[in-house]
Amino acid sequence: MKKNRLRVITLVLVVAMALGQLAFAQDMNVVTISGDGIESPLSLTMEALLAVPAEGQIEDEYIYNSRTGQKSASVKGVSLKYVLVEMLGLELEEGEVHFTASDGYAIAPQPLSDVLSDELMYVMAYEIDGESIDNDNDPATDEIVVYRKVKTEGEFGTVFKLVVEIEVKATEAVEEEPAEEKPVVVPVNFTDITDEFAFASEAIAAMAQKGIINGVGGGLYAPGREFTRAEFAKIMVLSLGYDLGEYDGGFSDVAESQWFAPYIKAAVDNGLFKGYTDGTFKPNQTINRQEMATVAGRGAIAAGLVEEARVLKFVMSKSNYTDKDEIADWAGNYVAWLEAQGVFADVSGEVFQPTKVVNRAEAAVIVYMALLAQ
Repeated sequence: MKKNRLRVITLVLVVAMALGQLAFAQDMNVVTISGDGIESPLSLTMEALLAVPAEGQIEDEYIYNSRTGQKSASVKGVSLKYVLVEMLGLELEEGEVHFTASDGYAIAPQPLSDVLSDELMYVMAYEIDGESIDNDNDPATDEIVVYRKVKTEGEFGTVFKLVVEIEVKATEAVEEEPAEEKPVVVPVNFTDITDEFAFASEAIAAMAQKGIINGVGGGLYAPGREFTRAEFAKIMVLSLGYDLGEYDGGFSDVAESQWFAPYIKAAVDNGLFKGYTDGTFKPNQTINRQEMATVAGRGAIAAGLVEEARVLKFVMSKSNYTDKDEIADWAGNYVAWLEAQGVFADVSGEVFQPTKVVNRAEAAVIVYMALLAQ
């Protein structure tokens, strides 16, 4: 009899603890919103999100792009603009909105003007395709995913998962100087940019006009020809506007009289390339995708387009490439960051093929997208 009473008491305690944990989970804040132009932070639970008035709710179809193609989702949630303007009284003209994910995944800051746009419709979604969200594989926690409408055809980065903090940061408006008159640029037309290489036509034309890349004569570009380390050093140096200095004989296989010597010196001096342990540079060795991604990523950091600390937050474990385990550790952060920026969207599909040799068309696209199309 005494044992039965102990079992009953134990069972009651277990049930009480479980109910307490459930109640605690339901009362937990899902997202906190704060920042410039906001008098005091607002923390919202799932119950609070569901209770937002109908004019602040969004139920719509959102199109987004992934590595496997275009997809759509039926989304229910709360308008971020409504929360900022109607609930928090935000009055700010210039700024950025920063999202923090609970798993630490880096999310690019969003222009405040975009977040407040009626066309882009940023939504704090709590239901997708009729089901609650569970991206952390823990049904006890409430989650939101921020969606926005696609702004330009084919763009990536319109879905932000596991968002737990949203912060508004003001930026000062900078008065632009009058634009200088630019000389008329005669378009560069290569006759061998066939349908197979149409994905690179914009990049090739833009870089040829800037004198960064050249044809091979006879009106040809040779888009399918392989690219070497020396050739890539040259277009990186020209894209970043580095000064050329006199080559001082740093590598045993690079002579001062060779055309690529000053470009290799500039590329190495600015941290884009490294030589080999045997004292060679291997200028005529072909360059593969993961090597090119590493150099392009270093160039973006050197140009101030992104902070190195931010690039290091991008990891291959979050990549959508099916062969992500084949990518070398030294290239992983750069590949993951460039992937998130959509740099490889027209170059690779579901597989990245890290050791595949890059051709002249792919080289133009990668450099253009990483450095010049910002």
